[in-house]
Amino acid sequence: MTTIRWEIPPSTLSWLGKVPTDRPVAMLIRHSVRDFLPPGDAGYTLPITDTGRVLAVQLGEHLRGRLRFVHASPLLRTMQTATCLAEGAGIEPTPRPDRLLGDPGVFVVDDRAGETWAQHGHEEVMRRLVEEPMPPFGCADAEPAARFLVHHMLATAGEVPGIHAFATHDSLVTATVARLVGERLTANDWPWYLEAAFFWRDEQGVHAAYRTWHATRPDPVVSLTEADVVGFARREVAATVGLDCPARFFLAGGAFKTLLTGRAPRDLDLWAPSREDRAALVDTLRRKGAVPLPEVPYTEGFRLGDRTIEVPLNTAPGELEARLLRFDLALAAVGAEFLPGDEWRAVVHPRAVESMASRQVLLLDELLNWRHSLSSLVRMRRYANELGYAVPESEVARVWSIFESQPPDVQAEMVQRFRAVPRGDAEIEADVERRFGRRGEGVTQARTYA
Repeated sequence: MTTIRWEIPPSTLSWLGKVPTDRPVAMLIRHSVRDFLPPGDAGYTLPITDTGRVLAVQLGEHLRGRLRFVHASPLLRTMQTATCLAEGAGIEPTPRPDRLLGDPGVFVVDDRAGETWAQHGHEEVMRRLVEEPMPPFGCADAEPAARFLVHHMLATAGEVPGIHAFATHDSLVTATVARLVGERLTANDWPWYLEAAFFWRDEQGVHAAYRTWHATRPDPVVSLTEADVVGFARREVAATVGLDCPARFFLAGGAFKTLLTGRAPRDLDLWAPSREDRAALVDTLRRKGAVPLPEVPYTEGFRLGDRTIEVPLNTAPGELEARLLRFDLALAAVGAEFLPGDEWRAVVHPRAVESMASRQVLLLDELLNWRHSLSSLVRMRRYANELGYAVPESEVARVWSIFESQPPDVQAEMVQRFRAVPRGDAEIEADVERRFGRRGEGVTQARTYA
């Protein structure tokens, strides 16, 4: 019986000597040595071996002074690998679990993927993720998913120079590298234990490096394209409502900031276009175990896992394009429509693309819900802070021009709408108070607005 002599892959050490040291570098690395998987066993609880521990610690020693953070798939062997890397590097050994790296990982959208792996085998599924334009059953569209994972890792790394380790599995490394460098990697190109791909940004774009391959993609690698919008929406809906939901609905609004930031959304706004669809959507959420949230105006909220889901009470308008026109900020005018049977389409307002390209928080050309426009001031500032965008003075002046052009009773109504939901922005609240004064306070207190 042949004994395998495991070692740190030379390509990992080689690229560690080549990647820049003055900027953040994401290291997407396969976990360390484990025992062989029994046939048909996914190995969720399989640990790394003693040899695997030694090698991961040794690699961490090579990273001493350079390793900043460790992130890992929540599975045991990846978490152990990340801990050993941190131990060897002499940093706090507390890996941060990230489900985009595994369990299920960015290339899996729902449980049907398990059937695909069982039916076709690991090698065939890997081949499809690497080569095929259509995703395997239960899987994500691999090309936008790979770009999003790189975007997410670099966003997680932030502005901190050094190596940021992301411990994962062979399928994620292989498919991500193949899609980013544009090569059809074969089984001979799959990563060995502790073999890594490296990603970083500079003035040329986003670099991807693995073994003998090195490619540069234009930055940003993720944008407001149809493929990216649908890819993100499909992953989020699959993880919450489920792709078997019988309702038609729209995911629209601020959740799509994730495509710009790389960070997970705080909440999802799901708009049903009819009462029947809304009832089916809410029923599905409850069957999935969603916990109702305290009542707030205009919407019904739920908590499901690590997501807050809001289902607005109003079901009009019934088309996604018309729904997006009801928003105020251009970057909110992005949405994806789900049809039963896992059918999708995306709509992105041209003004949203303009806003992204100029790195400015812009309003839509026409504010259909102008009576809510005071709240737009808070949202504009919030978007600017999250995205690092500018808020043009002309857009702020436009909101105040709408407000100040109204008669006192309408101004009072606009102020009440603004205060109906606490916004937590004292500066804007003070500006509202200064411009409005206390005229008409209490006059409209008994009204409610749809």
